[in-house]
Amino acid sequence: MKRILITILFFASFIGLQAQTYTLSGHITDAATGETLIGATLYEASSQTGTSANGYGFYSLRLPAGKHKLQCAYLGYNTKEIEIQLNADQTLEIKLEENFVGLGEVTVEAASVERPQKQNEFHAEMLTINSIRKLPSVFGEADILKAVQMQSGVKTIGDASSGLLVRGGTNDQNLILIDEAPIYNPSHLFGMISIFNPEAVNQVTLYKSNMPAQYGGRVSAVLDCKMKEGNMNHHDFSVALSPFAATLTANGPIVKEKASYLISARRSFIDFFVKPNEDMPLVPRFYDLNAKINTKIGQNDRIYLSFYRGHDVIESMGGIDQSQGMYNTWGNASGTLRWTHNFGSRWFLNTAFIVSDYSNDLDYKFKRRKFNWRTGISDLNLKAALSYYIAPDCELRIGAGAIRHAFTPGESDSIGMSLPHYQAMEYSVYALNDWKPLSWLGFNYGLHLSAFQPLNSDEKLMVYPEPRVSMNVMLSESTSLKAGYARNVQYIQVLQNTALDYQSLETWFPAVNGLKPVIADVVSGGCFLDFGGQYSASAELYYKKGQNQIDFIDHAQLISNPNVINQVRSGNSKAYGLELNLSKNAGKFTGAMSYTYSRVIYTIDGINDGNPYSALSDIPHDFRINGCYQFTPRWSASAAWQYSSGHPVTLPVGFYEYMGQTVPVYTERNASRTPAYHRLDLSCAYHSPKYRNGFNWSASVGVFNAYNRLNPLGYQFETDIESGEMRAYAYSMFGILPNVSLRAGW
Repeated sequence: MKRILITILFFASFIGLQAQTYTLSGHITDAATGETLIGATLYEASSQTGTSANGYGFYSLRLPAGKHKLQCAYLGYNTKEIEIQLNADQTLEIKLEENFVGLGEVTVEAASVERPQKQNEFHAEMLTINSIRKLPSVFGEADILKAVQMQSGVKTIGDASSGLLVRGGTNDQNLILIDEAPIYNPSHLFGMISIFNPEAVNQVTLYKSNMPAQYGGRVSAVLDCKMKEGNMNHHDFSVALSPFAATLTANGPIVKEKASYLISARRSFIDFFVKPNEDMPLVPRFYDLNAKINTKIGQNDRIYLSFYRGHDVIESMGGIDQSQGMYNTWGNASGTLRWTHNFGSRWFLNTAFIVSDYSNDLDYKFKRRKFNWRTGISDLNLKAALSYYIAPDCELRIGAGAIRHAFTPGESDSIGMSLPHYQAMEYSVYALNDWKPLSWLGFNYGLHLSAFQPLNSDEKLMVYPEPRVSMNVMLSESTSLKAGYARNVQYIQVLQNTALDYQSLETWFPAVNGLKPVIADVVSGGCFLDFGGQYSASAELYYKKGQNQIDFIDHAQLISNPNVINQVRSGNSKAYGLELNLSKNAGKFTGAMSYTYSRVIYTIDGINDGNPYSALSDIPHDFRINGCYQFTPRWSASAAWQYSSGHPVTLPVGFYEYMGQTVPVYTERNASRTPAYHRLDLSCAYHSPKYRNGFNWSASVGVFNAYNRLNPLGYQFETDIESGEMRAYAYSMFGILPNVSLRAGW
């Protein structure tokens, strides 16, 4: 490892010394608010040299001495032209103004200015809140996870779901981050709404399988969410209302152009009007709170303090303090203290101390019977990352981190029912290089080295190297071919035996007592095209092979079972697929269309007689189309339609009577499928002008499931009273569902 780093630095330094060059560096921000513009590009035409701002708005560009004309661009903002005389290293803070020009220049904000054709990384999907707001939503509120579910290769089960099944993975195999803090359950209201408050999030990046070397700990995907930083120049306030929740947001300067704050609180209000009763036996409620402080210390240092707290409660008829009832509560909490520092103009350091906690508690009382169950996971995380901008087309990144996990797999007041608590350390170091040695050839390659050490067991230290590499071949300015390979290792998993995406009572469990870490190797390749910025298209193939994939034996009992590991089996998995995408990125009409063919197969001893069977995410065909038409600068309309094959399900093939009980007979695991899933969503939105006093407002109306398709969420079996036969009945979450939302700001 040491030799590799020395070799990279030697050749990188050699590249940097080939000519008399200097470095231009600084931050790219919104002129009105001071928010960093992640992914904004800076380009020098004569030398065809450019760079983009990193996740903290910092850029570094190495140029020859002399006079240069630069262009700085970001989607939705006016391009800024800059002339500089570069005779020494120089700091330049760039501020861009938002583009409020009419329809002829309306552009979509669904991706970074830096097109996938020019990225050495294997296709990172970038979404901004403005682009997400254009999509129809379930309850009239922009939802980040629902927007991510519209991306090709991402699947889910059911109408009301925040689950992400990415390229054959499971929900727990996604690393979900909010300001670098992990989120272990991203759902509110049974999964109908995600925990990401749209008023508090700036940008979201999705990596599907081929994540860069700085990420680790999961084998399927990374969803990296950056919170807004707060307005550095003036105070902003907003109120948003949807059918299920109200949101209050305030942000502004603590010290103008030096420090800012952001605070946003969201609360559902169903329980204010409805109490548990026979017509509605379960009444849910939730709240979440986002807060952030952003402080500049001189030219080179910034300190950020982020906080998130989300909490859900589901209460059944009667309540826990009465004769009968159920009370289930769960939630995430996280805090991130981050310091960034520029060492001169070419070195950028990011360090972070992160705490996170997830807990899920269930109390149940029926007559004289009482039951309670508690599960959760807590983390302490310290990490540091250093970037060295060697040359315009060569960036070296190194980093290290350590996480202390504390697991509560299952705890009950009932004697003999609790599982032992576990603690473990997870370590990582990585190095990667993003390098373009030729104008038509680029690489993003690196090594993530991970280790896992259970602290209160006899398990040995586990160490796994995780190499990652992707190659980008530019056939022309608008066409590129990419290929990539990645190995990912995951040491913690969820034990949850359910076919639904609603995650209640999921148990996070470490790699102990025979439960081995999941290992996934994925190979990907694709062609990416850009047609003058107006249209883009891509075709991607992938094949993923997994080891130690877990599943559960038939009739597994995961709650109140101190021997739960005996219910788990592990084996191999394979996933492969083709993803086709076409997007229109500019003009009055913008939209995207995708088709995915994919398969996911498990082979696990002790399940299905050791024969291969379809995983829950084995949904072969998936077609999606969405579009937004901007009638005027104020009025727009959107539509989204999706179709997918039915998902696998294990249904009984018959029944027999035994001692007065009806007993189902099953054959193969997941041998049946639900009917095909399809749904149409519509919405229309109005955005007012910004009045002289700064006041503005917007409203949207929409219809979820416009033609009332009753997509089965699951099945239940009941005896027909007349015939005495056992019959299957499908149940659904929603039919047609109108929605409306209002937002006002000043």
